[in-house]
Amino acid sequence: MKPSSQLPISKVEVFHFRKDLISEMRISRGGFKVREHVIVRLHTADGLTGLGEGIGTAASIESVLSNYLAPRIIGLDVLAIESFRFRMFREPTYFENLGSVMSSVSAVEMALWDLQGKLLGVPCYQLLGGRFRDRIRAYASDVYWQESVSDLCAETTRIADLGYGCIKAHLGVMPPRQETIRVAALRKVLGDDIDLMIDLNCGYDIRQAREAIQRWEQFNLYWLEEPLLPDLGDALGSLRSISKIPIAAGENEFAASGFHKLGTQRAIDVAMPDVGRVGGITELKNIAAVARAHGIVVSPHNFSSGVLLAATAHAITSSADMDLIEVDTSGNAIYEETLNESWIIKDGFVTVPDDLGLGVTLRESTIEKYAQTKKVFE
Repeated sequence: MKPSSQLPISKVEVFHFRKDLISEMRISRGGFKVREHVIVRLHTADGLTGLGEGIGTAASIESVLSNYLAPRIIGLDVLAIESFRFRMFREPTYFENLGSVMSSVSAVEMALWDLQGKLLGVPCYQLLGGRFRDRIRAYASDVYWQESVSDLCAETTRIADLGYGCIKAHLGVMPPRQETIRVAALRKVLGDDIDLMIDLNCGYDIRQAREAIQRWEQFNLYWLEEPLLPDLGDALGSLRSISKIPIAAGENEFAASGFHKLGTQRAIDVAMPDVGRVGGITELKNIAAVARAHGIVVSPHNFSSGVLLAATAHAITSSADMDLIEVDTSGNAIYEETLNESWIIKDGFVTVPDDLGLGVTLRESTIEKYAQTKKVFE
């Protein structure tokens, strides 16, 4: 990109972090024992920095950032977010507005917002429309499949005791008939006053998903998330047409156009765009407007480091069209290490602080402890 520049980007750092898990996270399509994060840090010559995060296959995102994006954004004006978006989305000879390219663009766009807030002396939510809500309702997303139903319920109780009024469980390792005992046990331990979501992580085919809906309707689920593979939008629409349980999906979708398609397919009740995948904060706001036009609720997917949480929270707190933020209570991510101490996550709510920019910091101790690679471009 050509330097524009009132305040140009002078240096780009790309970090690939890896953290070993305290315990395995088991979902319908397998388990994982490590968490990986790719974070970009943009610098200006006068010492300002901005952080962003891309979500997806970490090695691929790191490669796109290092080999394609980083060299091209040296000299980019910090204030030129829309110009950056235009050049990424509309100028390439071959459009690659999906996958790791879009995730990498999301990271840079996010970091530009962080820089803009610091440059202008305001928290990012002020740049996005101002504070619409004082705090955001949160749900905990840390109940993972366990063979022992009693252990599953004990973990659920631990999270409920933290004050969360909404809790999500990842099931679908076994067929619906066998998983019904877990859904029933979770509803019993939570009672009727705590909302329960079930995330199938795209693990069922449509026949199994129909059976699950029929068996689980009695448990008053808040939503059923990602029952099918993400490219089965038409099938998801037919599933939703028979379901009394709201259907949530979208963490694997890209850009506002992808959510417009889900809307026209009448495939979902709850849209779950991930700000680290869809194209960044601007595109997340665009998606919220598209969803509103289709009568769809927006609750962004948010399950990575504190950088992603911060960007998501600033977007939600400034929007009338988004609500309910996903929170990780597992201790398995680089989470608290990247959030400023002024963040308040308590009693099932997230309060966005008035820190400049996104309110996140990448400390040298975090880099030393978790960074697998660090690449610098000047």
